[in-house]
Amino acid sequence: MVITDKLPLPPKYPTKLKDIGDHLLKRRCDLKLYQSQVAKIMGVSTDTVTYWENKRSQPQIYLYGKVIKFLGYNPYLNEIETFGNKVKNYRFVNSLSKKKLARLIGIDPTTIKKLEEGWGKPQKASRRKILNYFKTIL
Repeated sequence: MVITDKLPLPPKYPTKLKDIGDHLLKRRCDLKLYQSQVAKIMGVSTDTVTYWENKRSQPQIYLYGKVIKFLGYNPYLNEIETFGNKVKNYRFVNSLSKKKLARLIGIDPTTIKKLEEGWGKPQKASRRKILNYFKTIL
C-alpha cells in the first residue's frame, strides 16, 4: 500500500462535530490516515471504522479508552462538571461499563446509572464506598 501525504478530504468532512463518527473522521483526515490505519491503531476491522464514520454504529465501551487516546481528547465529556459526570468520564477513559465499575466499587450498577444521570443521591453506605474508591485512585 502506497501512502501519500495528500489524501483528499472526503466529501463529508465534518465542520461540526455532532457525534463520535464526526470526531473520528475529522481526526483521521487531519492526520492523513486511511481507515485501515485507524483500524490497526484501534485494534478493530476497517469495516468497523467505516461504520463509525458513517454513523451506522458506535464504539463499544471497551474501546472508549482507545478512541479517547486516538482523538487526543474526550468527546464523551459533558460540559457540566458534576460528580456523576466525573464518574462517567472515569468510566469512559478506563473503558469500564457501569456494571464493571460497580463491581470494582462493591455497589449495585443501578447506583452508578442513577449517579451519572443525576437521579437523587446514593444511600449513605454506597456513597461512602464510591468516595473511598475514588480517593484511592485519584
